[in-house]
Amino acid sequence: MQGLVVDKDFVGLYGLDLDAQARLGEVDTRYASDIYRRLIEKDPRPLRKPREPGVRFVGSCRDYALLLCSLLRHLGVPARLRFGFATYFSKNPDSFSDHCVCEYWNEAENRWVLVDPNVDPVVKSSLGVTANALDLTREEFVVAADGWRLAREGKVSPDRFGVPSIGIQGLWFIRGSLMRDLAALNKVELLPWDYWGLADRTPIETLPTGELPVLDALSAVLDKPDELGPVRSTFSRPEFTVAGLLRSFSPLRGDTRMVLR
Repeated sequence: MQGLVVDKDFVGLYGLDLDAQARLGEVDTRYASDIYRRLIEKDPRPLRKPREPGVRFVGSCRDYALLLCSLLRHLGVPARLRFGFATYFSKNPDSFSDHCVCEYWNEAENRWVLVDPNVDPVVKSSLGVTANALDLTREEFVVAADGWRLAREGKVSPDRFGVPSIGIQGLWFIRGSLMRDLAALNKVELLPWDYWGLADRTPIETLPTGELPVLDALSAVLDKPDELGPVRSTFSRPEFTVAGLLRSFSPLRGDTRMVLR
Protein backbone atom coordinates (compact mmCIF):
# COMPACT_ATOMS: atom_id res chain seq x y z
CA MET A 1 0.00 0.00 0.00
CA GLN A 2 2.85 2.33 0.79
CA GLY A 3 3.95 2.23 -2.83
CA LEU A 4 0.45 2.93 -4.14
CA VAL A 5 -1.04 5.73 -2.03
CA VAL A 6 0.14 9.10 -0.79
CA ASP A 7 -1.77 10.92 1.95
CA LYS A 8 -3.20 14.26 0.83
CA ASP A 9 -2.07 15.79 4.13
CA PHE A 10 1.50 14.53 3.77
CA VAL A 11 2.28 15.26 0.10
CA GLY A 12 4.88 17.84 1.12
CA LEU A 13 6.85 15.18 2.98
CA TYR A 14 7.50 13.46 -0.36
CA GLY A 15 8.67 16.63 -2.10
CA LEU A 16 5.46 16.94 -4.11
CA ASP A 17 4.26 20.42 -4.98
CA LEU A 18 0.63 19.79 -5.93
CA ASP A 19 -2.00 22.46 -6.36
CA ALA A 20 -5.20 22.20 -4.31
CA GLN A 21 -7.12 20.49 -7.11
CA ALA A 22 -4.46 17.83 -7.65
CA ARG A 23 -4.06 17.27 -3.91
CA LEU A 24 -7.76 16.79 -3.30
CA GLY A 25 -8.94 15.51 -6.68
CA GLU A 26 -9.10 11.82 -5.72
CA VAL A 27 -10.10 11.92 -2.06
CA ASP A 28 -13.80 11.23 -2.70
CA THR A 29 -13.13 7.91 -4.45
CA ARG A 30 -15.17 5.48 -2.39
CA TYR A 31 -14.58 2.01 -3.75
CA ALA A 32 -11.41 -0.08 -3.78
CA SER A 33 -12.13 -1.19 -7.35
CA ASP A 34 -12.15 2.44 -8.49
CA ILE A 35 -8.88 3.16 -6.68
CA TYR A 36 -7.22 0.15 -8.31
CA ARG A 37 -8.56 1.22 -11.70
CA ARG A 38 -7.15 4.70 -11.19
CA LEU A 39 -3.76 3.30 -10.19
CA ILE A 40 -3.58 1.18 -13.34
CA GLU A 41 -4.53 4.18 -15.47
CA LYS A 42 -1.58 6.06 -14.02
CA ASP A 43 0.87 3.16 -14.17
CA PRO A 44 -0.07 -0.16 -15.84
CA ARG A 45 2.63 -2.18 -14.08
CA PRO A 46 1.60 -4.84 -11.54
CA LEU A 47 0.43 -3.39 -8.23
CA ARG A 48 3.34 -5.00 -6.39
CA LYS A 49 5.62 -2.53 -8.18
CA PRO A 50 6.02 0.64 -6.07
CA ARG A 51 5.00 3.86 -7.77
CA GLU A 52 6.89 7.11 -7.50
CA PRO A 53 4.97 9.48 -5.18
CA GLY A 54 3.89 11.65 -8.12
CA VAL A 55 1.88 8.83 -9.74
CA ARG A 56 0.39 7.31 -6.61
CA PHE A 57 -3.25 7.63 -5.67
CA VAL A 58 -3.70 10.81 -3.62
CA GLY A 59 -6.03 9.87 -0.81
CA SER A 60 -6.37 9.68 2.95
CA CYS A 61 -5.59 7.30 5.79
CA ARG A 62 -8.82 5.49 4.99
CA ASP A 63 -7.60 4.63 1.48
CA TYR A 64 -4.41 2.98 2.74
CA ALA A 65 -6.52 0.94 5.15
CA LEU A 66 -9.18 0.15 2.55
CA LEU A 67 -6.71 -1.27 0.02
CA LEU A 68 -4.88 -3.30 2.65
CA CYS A 69 -8.21 -4.66 3.88
CA SER A 70 -9.25 -5.57 0.34
CA LEU A 71 -6.04 -7.47 -0.35
CA LEU A 72 -6.17 -9.34 2.95
CA ARG A 73 -9.75 -10.39 2.29
CA HIS A 74 -8.76 -11.44 -1.23
CA LEU A 75 -6.14 -13.71 0.37
CA GLY A 76 -8.67 -15.17 2.78
CA VAL A 77 -7.43 -13.26 5.83
CA PRO A 78 -10.24 -11.72 7.92
CA ALA A 79 -9.80 -7.95 7.95
CA ARG A 80 -11.79 -4.82 8.67
CA LEU A 81 -11.42 -1.07 8.87
CA ARG A 82 -11.44 0.61 12.26
CA PHE A 83 -12.20 4.27 12.82
CA GLY A 84 -10.85 6.12 15.81
CA PHE A 85 -7.97 8.30 16.89
CA ALA A 86 -4.19 8.11 16.61
CA THR A 87 -1.92 9.40 19.36
CA TYR A 88 1.39 8.75 17.58
CA PHE A 89 1.34 11.62 15.08
CA SER A 90 1.74 14.26 17.77
CA LYS A 91 4.25 14.93 20.51
CA ASN A 92 1.31 15.97 22.67
CA PRO A 93 0.20 12.81 24.53
CA ASP A 94 -3.29 14.23 25.00
CA SER A 95 -3.87 14.76 21.27
CA PHE A 96 -6.23 12.25 19.65
CA SER A 97 -6.20 12.74 15.87
CA ASP A 98 -9.00 11.42 13.65
CA HIS A 99 -7.66 8.36 11.86
CA CYS A 100 -8.51 5.08 10.17
CA VAL A 101 -6.48 1.86 10.22
CA CYS A 102 -6.86 -1.78 9.22
CA GLU A 103 -7.38 -4.63 11.68
CA TYR A 104 -6.67 -8.23 10.68
CA TRP A 105 -7.04 -11.59 12.36
CA ASN A 106 -3.69 -13.17 13.28
CA GLU A 107 -4.50 -16.86 13.24
CA ALA A 108 -1.20 -17.94 14.81
CA GLU A 109 -1.64 -15.60 17.77
CA ASN A 110 -5.44 -15.93 17.94
CA ARG A 111 -6.03 -12.18 18.09
CA TRP A 112 -6.94 -9.10 16.08
CA VAL A 113 -4.00 -6.85 15.17
CA LEU A 114 -4.21 -3.12 14.37
CA VAL A 115 -2.03 -2.05 11.43
CA ASP A 116 -1.47 1.45 10.05
CA PRO A 117 -0.17 1.25 6.45
CA ASN A 118 -0.15 5.07 6.39
CA VAL A 119 3.09 5.04 8.39
CA ASP A 120 5.72 4.45 5.72
CA PRO A 121 9.44 5.28 6.25
CA VAL A 122 8.92 8.88 5.08
CA VAL A 123 6.05 9.55 7.49
CA LYS A 124 7.79 7.70 10.30
CA SER A 125 11.01 9.69 10.05
CA SER A 126 9.44 13.05 9.21
CA LEU A 127 6.87 12.97 12.02
CA GLY A 128 8.95 11.06 14.54
CA VAL A 129 6.52 8.14 14.84
CA THR A 130 7.84 5.60 17.34
CA ALA A 131 4.80 3.30 17.44
CA ASN A 132 5.04 -0.12 15.80
CA ALA A 133 2.63 0.46 12.91
CA LEU A 134 2.38 -3.30 12.29
CA ASP A 135 1.00 -3.97 15.76
CA LEU A 136 -0.51 -0.89 17.36
CA THR A 137 -1.64 -0.92 20.96
CA ARG A 138 -5.13 0.27 21.90
CA GLU A 139 -3.48 3.25 23.60
CA GLU A 140 -1.67 4.23 20.39
CA PHE A 141 -4.76 3.80 18.25
CA VAL A 142 -7.86 4.55 20.29
CA VAL A 143 -10.88 2.97 18.62
CA ALA A 144 -13.97 5.17 18.50
CA ALA A 145 -15.76 3.43 21.39
CA ASP A 146 -12.75 3.85 23.67
CA GLY A 147 -12.52 7.52 22.70
CA TRP A 148 -16.21 8.01 23.46
CA ARG A 149 -15.84 6.41 26.88
CA LEU A 150 -12.75 8.44 27.76
CA ALA A 151 -14.60 11.64 26.90
CA ARG A 152 -17.89 10.68 28.57
CA GLU A 153 -16.14 9.63 31.78
CA GLY A 154 -14.23 12.90 31.89
CA LYS A 155 -10.83 11.24 31.63
CA VAL A 156 -9.96 13.17 28.46
CA SER A 157 -11.51 16.42 27.30
CA PRO A 158 -13.76 15.90 24.26
CA ASP A 159 -11.95 18.79 22.58
CA ARG A 160 -8.83 16.62 22.40
CA PHE A 161 -10.54 14.41 19.79
CA GLY A 162 -10.83 15.49 16.16
CA VAL A 163 -8.81 17.31 13.52
CA PRO A 164 -7.08 20.12 15.40
CA SER A 165 -5.35 21.43 12.26
CA ILE A 166 -8.71 22.65 10.94
CA GLY A 167 -10.33 23.32 14.29
CA ILE A 168 -12.96 20.58 14.42
CA GLN A 169 -13.19 18.52 17.58
CA GLY A 170 -15.51 17.56 20.36
CA LEU A 171 -18.00 14.94 21.49
CA TRP A 172 -20.06 15.41 18.32
CA PHE A 173 -16.98 14.47 16.29
CA ILE A 174 -16.47 11.26 18.27
CA ARG A 175 -20.13 10.45 17.53
CA GLY A 176 -19.32 10.44 13.80
CA SER A 177 -16.36 8.12 14.40
CA LEU A 178 -18.59 5.75 16.37
CA MET A 179 -21.00 5.53 13.47
CA ARG A 180 -18.29 5.08 10.85
CA ASP A 181 -16.75 2.30 12.95
CA LEU A 182 -20.14 0.59 13.23
CA ALA A 183 -20.58 0.81 9.46
CA ALA A 184 -17.07 -0.57 8.84
CA LEU A 185 -17.77 -3.55 11.10
CA ASN A 186 -20.74 -4.20 8.79
CA LYS A 187 -18.48 -3.96 5.70
CA VAL A 188 -19.65 -0.49 4.70
CA GLU A 189 -16.34 1.37 4.59
CA LEU A 190 -17.25 5.03 4.42
CA LEU A 191 -15.17 8.15 3.92
CA PRO A 192 -13.86 9.97 7.01
CA TRP A 193 -16.12 12.95 6.30
CA ASP A 194 -19.39 11.04 5.82
CA TYR A 195 -22.36 11.71 8.11
CA TRP A 196 -25.84 10.18 8.18
CA GLY A 197 -28.67 9.25 10.52
CA LEU A 198 -28.05 10.30 14.10
CA ALA A 199 -24.85 12.15 13.13
CA ASP A 200 -26.42 14.26 10.37
CA ARG A 201 -27.32 17.49 12.13
CA THR A 202 -27.64 21.16 11.24
CA PRO A 203 -25.30 22.51 12.34
CA ILE A 204 -23.22 19.35 12.30
CA GLU A 205 -21.87 20.10 15.79
CA THR A 206 -25.35 19.69 17.30
CA LEU A 207 -25.52 16.90 19.88
CA PRO A 208 -28.79 16.77 21.88
CA THR A 209 -28.22 15.52 25.43
CA GLY A 210 -31.19 13.18 25.03
CA GLU A 211 -29.20 11.18 22.47
CA LEU A 212 -26.22 10.55 24.76
CA PRO A 213 -27.68 7.32 26.23
CA VAL A 214 -28.26 6.00 22.69
CA LEU A 215 -24.63 6.69 21.82
CA ASP A 216 -23.49 5.17 25.11
CA ALA A 217 -25.33 2.00 24.11
CA LEU A 218 -23.72 2.10 20.66
CA SER A 219 -20.30 2.41 22.28
CA ALA A 220 -21.06 -0.66 24.39
CA VAL A 221 -21.95 -2.65 21.25
CA LEU A 222 -18.69 -1.57 19.60
CA ASP A 223 -16.78 -2.73 22.67
CA LYS A 224 -17.57 -6.27 21.49
CA PRO A 225 -17.04 -6.08 17.72
CA ASP A 226 -16.92 -9.87 17.31
CA GLU A 227 -20.47 -10.33 18.62
CA LEU A 228 -21.96 -10.03 15.17
CA GLY A 229 -25.59 -10.30 16.20
CA PRO A 230 -25.65 -7.00 18.15
CA VAL A 231 -23.29 -5.34 15.66
CA ARG A 232 -25.60 -6.18 12.75
CA SER A 233 -28.89 -5.49 14.52
CA THR A 234 -27.64 -2.11 15.76
CA PHE A 235 -26.58 -1.16 12.24
CA SER A 236 -30.06 -2.00 10.96
CA ARG A 237 -31.70 0.56 13.23
CA PRO A 238 -32.99 3.67 11.36
CA GLU A 239 -30.76 6.07 13.28
CA PHE A 240 -27.61 4.11 12.38
CA THR A 241 -28.13 2.37 9.06
CA VAL A 242 -26.74 3.82 5.83
CA ALA A 243 -29.80 4.28 3.63
CA GLY A 244 -30.92 6.93 1.18
CA LEU A 245 -29.00 10.20 1.15
CA LEU A 246 -25.60 10.40 2.74
CA ARG A 247 -24.11 13.74 3.78
CA SER A 248 -20.45 14.22 2.98
CA PHE A 249 -18.25 17.14 4.01
CA SER A 250 -15.80 16.62 1.16
CA PRO A 251 -12.47 18.49 1.39
CA LEU A 252 -12.90 19.07 -2.35
CA ARG A 253 -16.62 19.67 -2.86
CA GLY A 254 -17.77 20.81 0.56
CA ASP A 255 -21.15 19.87 2.02
CA THR A 256 -22.78 17.52 -0.48
CA ARG A 257 -25.51 14.87 -0.58
CA MET A 258 -25.08 11.58 -2.36
CA VAL A 259 -26.38 8.01 -2.56
CA LEU A 260 -24.08 5.00 -2.36
CA ARG A 261 -24.15 2.79 -5.43
